[in-house]
Amino acid sequence: MKIIAAAALSFAVVSPAFAGEIYGTIKDEGKTVGAGVKVEVVCGAKTYNAETNKFGAYRLVAQEQGKCTLTVTVGAEKPSLAIHSFEDSARYNLLLEKKDGKVTLRSE
Repeated sequence: MKIIAAAALSFAVVSPAFAGEIYGTIKDEGKTVGAGVKVEVVCGAKTYNAETNKFGAYRLVAQEQGKCTLTVTVGAEKPSLAIHSFEDSARYNLLLEKKDGKVTLRSE
C-alpha cells in the first residue's frame, strides 16, 4: 500500500513536467536582438509571455500541446509564426526580416 501511495505522489509531483518548454533566440540582420523584446505564444485560449535576455534568448512554458502562434513585438509591428508545443522542449530560433517594408518572422 505504501508503494502505491508513493507512486501516486511521485506522479503528482512529476506531472508539471508534461508542460512544453518553448525556447530559442531571435536575430535581426544576423545579430541577436538583445534584451527586452516581447515574445507572446498563444495556444488555444491561453497566452504565455516572455522577453528576450541580453543575448536575444527567450524561454516560456506552455501547458497546452498542439498548434500555437508565436508573436514578436518589434516597435509597432508584431510579426507572427505558427509553431507547435510538445510535451518535451521545442526550440525555435527565429529570424526577423524586412520584406516589402514589413517585418516578417521565420524559423531558422
